[in-house]
Amino acid sequence: MSNESDLELLRRYEPVLRYTRGELFFPTDVRPYVEACSLWVEEGGKEREVVPAGELDLDRLAGADREFPGRYAHLRFVQESSLRAEARRFRRTMRPVIPKHGRLAAVGVLGRLLDVLVKFSLLIRGAVPGGVAAAAATRYRDRVDDGGAVYYGRVVREGGYIALQYWFFYAMNDWRSIYGGVNDHEADWEKITVYVVEEPDGSTRPLWVGASSHEYRGDDLRRSWDDPSLHRINDHPVVYPGAGSHSHQMLPGDYLIQVDPSVLRGVVRFWRRITERLFPGSSAMRHGIGVPFVDYARGDGVVVGPGGDREWRPVLVDDRTPWVRGFRGLWGRDTRDFFDGERAPSGPRYERDGNVRRSWADPLEWVGLQKVPASEEAARAGLREHIADLDERIARADEDIVERRDRLRRLSSARVVLKRDAHSRERASEYTERIAEGERELAEVHHRRALMVDEREAHQEALASDAPIALGPTDHLHAPHLPFASGEQRASRFLHIWATLSTPLLIIALGASLFFFRGTDVVPAMLGIVLAFATIDAFARRKLWSFLTGVAILVLVAAVIAGIIVAFMLNWRIAVVVPTGIVVAILLFVNIRDLVRK
Repeated sequence: MSNESDLELLRRYEPVLRYTRGELFFPTDVRPYVEACSLWVEEGGKEREVVPAGELDLDRLAGADREFPGRYAHLRFVQESSLRAEARRFRRTMRPVIPKHGRLAAVGVLGRLLDVLVKFSLLIRGAVPGGVAAAAATRYRDRVDDGGAVYYGRVVREGGYIALQYWFFYAMNDWRSIYGGVNDHEADWEKITVYVVEEPDGSTRPLWVGASSHEYRGDDLRRSWDDPSLHRINDHPVVYPGAGSHSHQMLPGDYLIQVDPSVLRGVVRFWRRITERLFPGSSAMRHGIGVPFVDYARGDGVVVGPGGDREWRPVLVDDRTPWVRGFRGLWGRDTRDFFDGERAPSGPRYERDGNVRRSWADPLEWVGLQKVPASEEAARAGLREHIADLDERIARADEDIVERRDRLRRLSSARVVLKRDAHSRERASEYTERIAEGERELAEVHHRRALMVDEREAHQEALASDAPIALGPTDHLHAPHLPFASGEQRASRFLHIWATLSTPLLIIALGASLFFFRGTDVVPAMLGIVLAFATIDAFARRKLWSFLTGVAILVLVAAVIAGIIVAFMLNWRIAVVVPTGIVVAILLFVNIRDLVRK
């Protein structure tokens, strides 16, 4: 057992959160929040208030599932009776620090068109009513915020790790209303987990940090304690929550939200490889297509944690904590958004559907640590067990080889006898086919055995070496969180104006093309309009040269494909020689350019 209690462990490694200037909501105590909420249940497809604001507390919330069995429940922080007055008070006293329109300059025309579609979708799906975010800010300031910060700590021991979970509750996610993000919703639960191991002397050593974040899953959610990009203050990891969204980032900066549709994934990756080869470092996109929703995680605002503007007040929770276990409903307004983006979350233990959260049930699997040994000794022990398993499989393969050889000998002998009999030659032909199939299968067994032998030798060499078996601190990352900007850059006035006006102008221009052109002229006209807008956009974003190069590459590829088709129809030799010459010319151009740069 560790010499430290659960509370001492949590306090030793508690994180430091650096917020963006202008953040309105901070990790808070759930008790005053619940006491300011009303409780609603769904009956016959309609919502009904069952506990008015001011009459609810944590004890009654913990018994809500028993008091209202079989009925879907949710809290409501902002009450309809006070919404307008509280929203007006906020607008008189507070102003957002980061202008919303700045996000449009972060992406191109396609991304801004996607923004229009997302905004339009709010009209047909459940969305948080206007003014709720402003009213929530006033209500939080007046009724909930005491100037401190609270985390709900949980300690889980499994798989050789001690998982220290830090759960943070926010009264509101105001990402859309205040910062032009994707969504708003009452209440927000976020988490950071520090994974430590116990040493033989009873002390502990931190190995990993996992933090909830948009778009990321599994391995990409965690960072090694030895990762140079992980900021730390002694034993306290430093994490940067996004403004309004509270999504965690490991480095300060502005993070562009990206969508990664599977149907376009191959094309996007191919195009990115080409552009990165031609223009190294020019792309901020790590995966998918950028859309104009920015997580501002600049770290230039309030600091929460040891030595910060707000100090932590820890509260221990576990599976037996009544309000954690007893309430499966939503912790804020239920908008019934079928995308869930504008619906409040459930508590730390549950998903919206009432099932236990993966990160609560299995903190290791949540960040992909279920497959990572907790220590070098555990890694070596696991490798020895794997070698023993390989030995068994190789022995079984040897037995299989002997058996297959015997079977082939018997078939071969039988075939010789059948060939001597004129009436059995057809049967002998069948034996020939069976022998050929058996030889192919025997070759496959030999191949698999050789691979297992090579693998066993490699593992045995690793065990004999003094080099650590564990991967490097960043080897597990597939798509690490990286900002597209530091937050200190300033776009030109022309780019801001163009980003604001270009989307409505493009829609008007495309609509006008349908009115002024007819028949086969419509598609070329639309393509011309899109190309013209994209060219102006590239100029405004100071990427005109890379854009024109990209267009030239597309034209060249299209010409090559068309040329190959025509050449095959005329002379196949031309179809081979011409594309080969073009590819060689392109490679020479790239290599010469790289030499000149060096």
